[in-house]
Amino acid sequence: MEREFLPPKTKALVINSILAVLLILIILFLLVYASFIGEGWLAIVFIALGLLLLVPLFLTIYRVFTIITTNYRMTRDALEIKWGLRRELIPLREIEWVHPVSDFQTPLPIPYGKLRASFYDEIDINGLGKTLFVATKPEQMVLIKLSQAYVVLSPTDKESFTQAFNELSQMGSLEIPEAESENLKMLWQRVIEDKKAKNLLILTAVSLFVLIAMSVVIVAIDSPVVWVDMIPVPPTRLFLLALLGLLFTLLNTIFALFLYLQERTGRAIVYLILAWSVLTNLVLSFAMLSMVI
Repeated sequence: MEREFLPPKTKALVINSILAVLLILIILFLLVYASFIGEGWLAIVFIALGLLLLVPLFLTIYRVFTIITTNYRMTRDALEIKWGLRRELIPLREIEWVHPVSDFQTPLPIPYGKLRASFYDEIDINGLGKTLFVATKPEQMVLIKLSQAYVVLSPTDKESFTQAFNELSQMGSLEIPEAESENLKMLWQRVIEDKKAKNLLILTAVSLFVLIAMSVVIVAIDSPVVWVDMIPVPPTRLFLLALLGLLFTLLNTIFALFLYLQERTGRAIVYLILAWSVLTNLVLSFAMLSMVI
């Protein structure tokens, strides 16, 4: 017997998606404006700001990815929680009780307040101790007590989630699974132990480095560049190609790691996705060379 629950995702996805789009537009504006300025310290400042904004953009995109992939699966043996590149398997025998947060008179301290659209944190709460949040909506939160920690989820139907736990826990376990916890570090170790995946990741990193280094060298020597419309442009325009390669590589790598974690597709698909990143970076590198006069 298996029950699957999903958290409310619409509000969190809309807010984080709008933020990601705004960051992309700002980055593109900074880089395009810098490429039209051409030489000078002002162009360097705009390019540097655009590159710095890649960090919050990457974190926002990963948050969108985390929200999309969040789900809770409950069986007679365990509660499995998946979000982003993380996974927790909690044997049902280790869960003492499950209650909606609204059942308690004392409000649950929510990290950084209720204004956030999603809550993916592990914090220490006075009176509770170590508490893991994998939730998107405060009104739907349920508190799960383990032997030495707490977990907060937000299934769309919290009453149904609580009822399912009570029913499944009364049936008893068919097996006795061990608790499992998989984070990005553990997943990365699994990937590194796979020689094909490791080699493709190395090739991906090398091809991306070549792409970025080539754009920096061309801009540094101030070599004239012919853009796709056959019009000479400042060499700083090549940073757009480097940015495109960087974003594509990051998104592709996250997607490949997610498929590796899920283990629902063959390894060949993961290898193909990583090889696609290498090919894309090489194509963009050759495009840069062809643009240089």
